[in-house]
Amino acid sequence: MSAIENMFLGMGFSWTISKALPYILAVLIGFILIFLFRKKFAKKPLLKWAVRLVLLVLPFGAYFLYSPIYEGDFTNSSVEVERIPSYDELNGVKLYVISMPQCKYCYGSIDRALRLKERVPEAEIEYVVCSQLEDQEYLNWYQEKAGDAINVRFADSTMALNMLAEGRFPTFILADGDKPLKKWSNDNFGVMAMDEVELLLK
Repeated sequence: MSAIENMFLGMGFSWTISKALPYILAVLIGFILIFLFRKKFAKKPLLKWAVRLVLLVLPFGAYFLYSPIYEGDFTNSSVEVERIPSYDELNGVKLYVISMPQCKYCYGSIDRALRLKERVPEAEIEYVVCSQLEDQEYLNWYQEKAGDAINVRFADSTMALNMLAEGRFPTFILADGDKPLKKWSNDNFGVMAMDEVELLLK
């Protein structure tokens, strides 16, 4: 997440709007540049339109390189999972992040989880580490970054949660009481998904 998106989040905008606004502003900047250079190359129509196209695309392209749009950003493709006894540890109203030891993508996702916690202090977020070997260092690695804001623990049913995640880590699970679980992989846990999670955890 870029500094500009973080600024909009800090101003109270939703995750989706905070992601989209910089791109909208980049297009507006492109039109402003076209207006400012409207009299340039007036006698060379082909060159004039080529320059206008470059001026329009350049700000958008530059910001895209700085903060790309990923596949799951503007789609909310959650999967509903029926509850079974093996998932009983995923209870309450809470965001669970199914992780594995020393997973750099799981570790990286903590930044977003902390931002969510900052926006919704009452939100419950828990990292559940799937490991047959319950080495405390595996937890410490995550807990040092998560601090007191986010709980980190080992899975009670490692095999069941591993199957739930389909071997893809991190996997995000939204629990809402007795309702079916909602699941996202890391690839499709974008800003629209964040808005849904935030709305439920408020």
